[in-house]
Amino acid sequence: MLKISLLFLVYFFGCVRGFNSRIAGGENANITSYPFLTALLTNQGSGAFVQKCGGSILTSTAILSAASCFYTDGELNNAAWWRARVGSNNANTGGTIYIINRITPHEDFSTATRVNDVAVLRTNLLISFQPNLVAPARIVGTGYTYRDNEEVWAVGWGVTSAAGIVAPSQQLQVALVRLINQQTCTNRHNEPLSGFTVTNTMICAGFLDVGVQGQCEGDVGSPLLDSSGAVIGVFSYAHDCADIYFPDINTRVASFTNWIIDAARAT
Repeated sequence: MLKISLLFLVYFFGCVRGFNSRIAGGENANITSYPFLTALLTNQGSGAFVQKCGGSILTSTAILSAASCFYTDGELNNAAWWRARVGSNNANTGGTIYIINRITPHEDFSTATRVNDVAVLRTNLLISFQPNLVAPARIVGTGYTYRDNEEVWAVGWGVTSAAGIVAPSQQLQVALVRLINQQTCTNRHNEPLSGFTVTNTMICAGFLDVGVQGQCEGDVGSPLLDSSGAVIGVFSYAHDCADIYFPDINTRVASFTNWIIDAARAT
């Protein structure tokens, strides 16, 4: 009775027109602008729960994130090690916390290559939606077109500078970046200093040859958004924090729309 159909949450924009991670160089943001955002907390099996990753609410029981967030030494974490905080600007206080009772990584995810780096979490209780505070995200459909140099937004919690050692920000951050040409991104990451293989199920973002703003340490799983606020990417990997030469890597959501829907609906 309380189930929410993902068909209403998928943003079919495309049908109309065809090993670290936080936000650097961004500015303070308010959860009311991104009510689907969740801070994912872990205690790694014991002790206090602290924010480590990010995610996007899909339904009242499902959250989208990156599979790589939930592996330790190649083994999938126990779901009981994780919590989701919703409805708060702060990574470690406020809002409402939900216990995670299932982690579903993509069946072909590789911890070594970050290929198919996507996962859906399930909560033990129904997430209580509140207008402008806690709400489901829209994810792009399979026909979505990714355009070179398109302005997009990275959202998450963490360090606010690419320079030196900076303590993570407790305040939600947002940073404007651009989509990078796929071949350019592939060529750069193929160089020995990176050695990362970019596939066609990934997208690249950042400010090429500028750096300063981008995704960085500690926010794997947080969304990359287009100008309408739809989730087009899930942050997966960065060679360095807001690197000037190597673009940040996000999982291409349009490549996994159907998988995400099926995982969020699974009983």
